[in-house]
Amino acid sequence: MADANPQAKGALDGIRVLACTQIVAGPFTGVVLSDFGAEVVKLEPVEGEGYRNSGAVVPKEGKRFQSLNRGQKSLAIDLSKPEGRATVHRIIPTFDVIVINYRPGVPERMGIGYEELSAIHPGLIYCNITGFGEEGPWADKGATDLVASAYSGLVAGDDKMTEDGEPTQLTPAVSDYVTGVACAASINAALYHREKTGLGQRIDAALLRSALAIQDFYVMRQPVTDAVLRDPMVEKVNTARANGGTYEEVLRIRREYRWAGAGPPRLYYNGYNCADGQIVLGCLTKATRAGARRVLGMAHDRTDEEGFDPWEPENIAQVKEWKKQVQATLRAHPVAHWIEAFSAQGVPVAPVQIPEELSEDPHVQALGVMVDFEHPVTGPQTVVGPMTRMSLTPTRASRPAPALGEHTAETLRAGGLSEDEIAALRTSGVVLQRE
Repeated sequence: MADANPQAKGALDGIRVLACTQIVAGPFTGVVLSDFGAEVVKLEPVEGEGYRNSGAVVPKEGKRFQSLNRGQKSLAIDLSKPEGRATVHRIIPTFDVIVINYRPGVPERMGIGYEELSAIHPGLIYCNITGFGEEGPWADKGATDLVASAYSGLVAGDDKMTEDGEPTQLTPAVSDYVTGVACAASINAALYHREKTGLGQRIDAALLRSALAIQDFYVMRQPVTDAVLRDPMVEKVNTARANGGTYEEVLRIRREYRWAGAGPPRLYYNGYNCADGQIVLGCLTKATRAGARRVLGMAHDRTDEEGFDPWEPENIAQVKEWKKQVQATLRAHPVAHWIEAFSAQGVPVAPVQIPEELSEDPHVQALGVMVDFEHPVTGPQTVVGPMTRMSLTPTRASRPAPALGEHTAETLRAGGLSEDEIAALRTSGVVLQRE
């Protein structure tokens, strides 16, 4: 969907961000900031970020890398050389924000630690992303999304396992993406604070923090409720582990208690097979569950009646029988039939789709979410655009992901270096400029 005013500038127009980022969390922070109008320059080694080749068909231009770095420019500098570090120190005063997601200790060794850069540029907003945070026994450990998500409980909370009964990763990388959004929000808050005070500051984000935050009441402690649900569940889980219990057994114990504490049995908050695909029902209120019962002919279901005890053995068996009835009914007709029937009753319902087909989905297209670009190396592409729209300061997907070193000379020029200085750095191999 085109902007109402294509000439209007984004809310962060004029803000410059240096993104020393890799993999997912840091690059996605850059995507979000660029969507709000910031100029985001990705600082890469001269050989390029390693993730450029993840699943790449064209060398250094993997589809995953391109999706995670759209809206950004590429500045290629060798920070292992003193001249490279000196160059970053030279240009850092022209940036408002720096985002870094390297392993703990690496920024300091590369000459881009907080103390060093803030001494050069006191107004700098320094956003540092780690796996496990800045304090504690795991602070010095590196972490990918899978590692942090497993530690945080997200992996087990997703209630899935491999064919071999082992833990499986979440798709997409939830901790990474949530961290990216949290960093963008924190950077905006810090920019607002700096506008009032003139002061820069350090932001510390961690995949573990993000993963815990989105699990809210699962991680939360409240003795009154915990004594009934959480504490006996944890005791059973620990007993199972001590006795060599499988991961499947741990998930089964947790599932038993989790669903018991979720209110009425979730016959109508579940996924089901239909004649030609799958749907999910999303009923969380009595009114929507009543609508689902009307559609399915389940008036005899008593799970919403006052006093219905989901723990009663007889009721457990009855709910299983009712679920079989729902399953049989839904399998009798195609997805389109059920979408129409449930929607007519105000029941939340959706088809279960795979992400690879969503770019052609009529509703997604009507939302104007997809944006067409011409990449300088790989050609035409259609990317997912900004998560939000703003009426006065439009959000935009501004450009495709950069080719390696595409904006090196432009960025160094903006940082105050002369053409002769840039040429000398290029000749000595300190920087890379794409031809």
